[in-house]
Amino acid sequence: MRKNEKSGVTVVEVAGWAMREEFRKEAARKTVHFFGGLAVAIICFLIPDWLYIPFSACFALFIAFLFYLECLRFHGCLNLPMLRSDEHKNIGGHVFFFLGAFICVLIFPKSIAVASILMLSAGDAASGVAFAAISEQKSNNPPHKKPFLVMFVMFIVSFIAGCMFFRLIHHPFPVIFALSGAIGATIADSFPIRIFNYRINDNITIPLFAGSLMLLLRFAFF
Repeated sequence: MRKNEKSGVTVVEVAGWAMREEFRKEAARKTVHFFGGLAVAIICFLIPDWLYIPFSACFALFIAFLFYLECLRFHGCLNLPMLRSDEHKNIGGHVFFFLGAFICVLIFPKSIAVASILMLSAGDAASGVAFAAISEQKSNNPPHKKPFLVMFVMFIVSFIAGCMFFRLIHHPFPVIFALSGAIGATIADSFPIRIFNYRINDNITIPLFAGSLMLLLRFAFF
């Protein structure tokens, strides 16, 4: 074990501090992730049907504003401290997060859209923190698959979020719909989707997979 002669700090201790710091940053990112998604879901749920089109238009303007901020960031005019290291030269995950929520609002019925956004905000936040907590296992897992524990956390939290919402709106089959959505969200979170060797951000695929399975279940059986 190597040790710095001047400070008396070992390499293992430095690595441990770095891992704890990365965990704190990830926990902070996912906290913002969760409350941001929760806010979008609540607004989407409470908005009257006659305001849905204006709401969607405002949401689209907000997405455009986020892309404008990204352009400023790429030109060095803006700094976002909570970005991951791989996001400094790429579009930030927060943009894809709101883009995924926006697509759900556009293509799914309101109840399914809200449930999908909740699974994205709660499930992905929980799995991200869980993955950071066991980050020492990253090198032991293939890049296309997350550890089983992380997959389990994603599924359970998404399922609970779905059940709570569907029971809140007195849906006749809350467990079945929450189960199908949680399965879709877990698949999207655990197995990256690639198109022409380009990885689709899971902030888009998670709500789309969750919502698509719930919508398919609705069409097929209800």
